[in-house]
Amino acid sequence: MIIMERIINKARNILNPVDENIRLPDHVIAEIREIIRQNNRFIPPSTHLYKLRFAVLDVETTGFNHKKGDEIIEVGSVIIEGGVIERDKTFHQLVYPYRHVPDHIHELTGIPREMLADGPSFFGMLQQFLKFIGGDIIVGHNIHFDLGFINPKLKKYYRTSIKNRTIDTIRLARSLHIPSQSFSLDNLLEFYGIEPVGRHTALGDAFLTAEVFLRLLTALKRHHIGTLEGLDMLLYHHDLMADAKTV
Repeated sequence: MIIMERIINKARNILNPVDENIRLPDHVIAEIREIIRQNNRFIPPSTHLYKLRFAVLDVETTGFNHKKGDEIIEVGSVIIEGGVIERDKTFHQLVYPYRHVPDHIHELTGIPREMLADGPSFFGMLQQFLKFIGGDIIVGHNIHFDLGFINPKLKKYYRTSIKNRTIDTIRLARSLHIPSQSFSLDNLLEFYGIEPVGRHTALGDAFLTAEVFLRLLTALKRHHIGTLEGLDMLLYHHDLMADAKTV
């Protein structure tokens, strides 16, 4: 099976190479840059949190380090609008990584090799994904990990990066001093009594993160924080306190 996968990888790399020398057509680069420019929308600080639209994002990857060649194999996102998870507004795409996927990743995510082989490349799914998130605030559990796989490719091949505002549920939970055993997704799910349905799949984790985020919005409301400006102030003061403790 592994030998066959390597043969397929080699054939596909010849047809659609993903290497240091790839050069995308100028019109393709321009299209992606324009979408990202349009997505970079100003959101007034006084906007109420429950009037905002959020795109909750998760990616599954071949490993933890894109600098060492790990790649995205699955992208999932779901919309929260008006404080409600819009379960019919989702983005889900398997992504062919053009490299070997370790067995334990297939086992963890439940994605068979043959399903990945039918998926588009990162470049093939990018435009549809960017149009889906639009100008929404991107929410993720350790969102810097997820965007840490997307933005380097955008910078390398398109000379741009996603400019949307982001909210990290780990950072937010810490700022609110949520009394969970830790701020891992599993522990927060357990703390809130959320069944881990679909765990370790991109869309499943996006839904689970969305459920956690709604609980955190409720916690913000209890702290009388209802606007984007109030959220920013909470995060800012928490970061100041954290920095002071390290001095």
